Amino acid sequence: MSVTDLTPPAVFSGILGAERVIPGGPAASAWLRDFSWYSPVLENALADTTVDAVLRPESIDQLRACVAAAAGLRIPVTLRGAGTGNYGQSLPLQSGVVIDVRDVAGVLSVTEGRIAVLPGTVMKDAEAAARETGQELAVMPSTYRISTASGFVSGGSGGIGGAAHGDLWDDNVLAVELLTVEETPRTVRLEGDDVRPVLHTYGTIGVLTRIEFRLVPARDYTPVVVAFPDLPALAGFAHDLVSGDLHVRLCSVHEAAGAAMLTPITALYEPGEDVALLWADTAQLPALEAAATAAGGRTIAWTVKPHISQFPFSHSILWSRKAAPSSSWLQCEYASDRAEFLRQVAALREAYPGVFLQHIEVITSAGRTRPMGITPLVGLPDHERALEELITFCRALGMTVLNPHSYVVEEGGFVGDTAQVVALKTTSDPYGLLNPGKLGDSFFTSRGLTPPSARAASR
Repeated sequence: MSVTDLTPPAVFSGILGAERVIPGGPAASAWLRDFSWYSPVLENALADTTVDAVLRPESIDQLRACVAAAAGLRIPVTLRGAGTGNYGQSLPLQSGVVIDVRDVAGVLSVTEGRIAVLPGTVMKDAEAAARETGQELAVMPSTYRISTASGFVSGGSGGIGGAAHGDLWDDNVLAVELLTVEETPRTVRLEGDDVRPVLHTYGTIGVLTRIEFRLVPARDYTPVVVAFPDLPALAGFAHDLVSGDLHVRLCSVHEAAGAAMLTPITALYEPGEDVALLWADTAQLPALEAAATAAGGRTIAWTVKPHISQFPFSHSILWSRKAAPSSSWLQCEYASDRAEFLRQVAALREAYPGVFLQHIEVITSAGRTRPMGITPLVGLPDHERALEELITFCRALGMTVLNPHSYVVEEGGFVGDTAQVVALKTTSDPYGLLNPGKLGDSFFTSRGLTPPSARAASR
């Protein structure tokens, strides 16, 4: 066999057929983009991403064969779904192959409280299959119309349904099966707490082949806007709503300046009003309206065409970047305690008016209410220095800050039980080929392991 026959495009064309292998270069550029351009820091850091080939398997058998070949060649492997990530989760730091799993799709089974799907299954299709049985996904990404199951598990954290059922770590991923990256890949099944190492670790632990999500009884939902003349009052209402007995699948709070950037829906509310976007149980709408009125707000019917899912979570950053192209963003977590939460809201409003545009997704997690900030930042001078000052200010308020301007898992604060992650990574990816560099070199060296970048350099 000639040297040419050993190049990644040639090897994988023999497995998939030439039409399912896209060689590196201009033809592969669409697979080297995601929404990391939300961050001016990441936009620069990931500008030179390259790949030897993009692979598009159509079955688990083909996926397994691709993994085995990559292991034999000792080339990096990055898994990719729809590419809706914001942190460069699916953009390779080293050249190698990107495997697009979107054609390895389908619902495998739906039983009471559980749905099993293949990795490339679009979450909208999983939700539709669940609803045919009178159930719904406990949590799904706000990009559920295009996001894949494995992309959500590997690169996401929560989303719609979080107001009632929490995030991925709240037992909403019941089990996964993954392939090890070896010349003869093994299938490993993880259930319960053993699933945690694959959650939001950017596909660095194993190649997912089966995901089982938690289902809950289905409800009928109606999108509603609640408008308040004062942000602290709205924030208090939202905290009470999610903590109380009324059921909402979504509770997305937007300070007036940020709400004004959601241009397709601004006709629903008045300029200067702070708003919450709610996806509420239709049967409970009268009670919701009464609660909003009692708190000093008003409810507004959703009479616009765009779906409510296009505006919460990180979608707000898309709209802010459209309105202010030089804007940036920050992720943070406010206090669970209501009084402390409102103190933080007020302090940020006073210290950074018109800059820190508070956008808060209120969720229920681990038995407590968690206000999660996904905040547009407008007009920060000298971005990186000003960002550090802002992060310091937030931490002084007692807030947790997650850095959305890094492609490293550990800097985002999602690693979890590091010993558990390292143990599984060591056995499932012995050559360090899965998305190398994304766990971070310090993650490995501090535990006595050689980081993937060093292994790649030694080759």
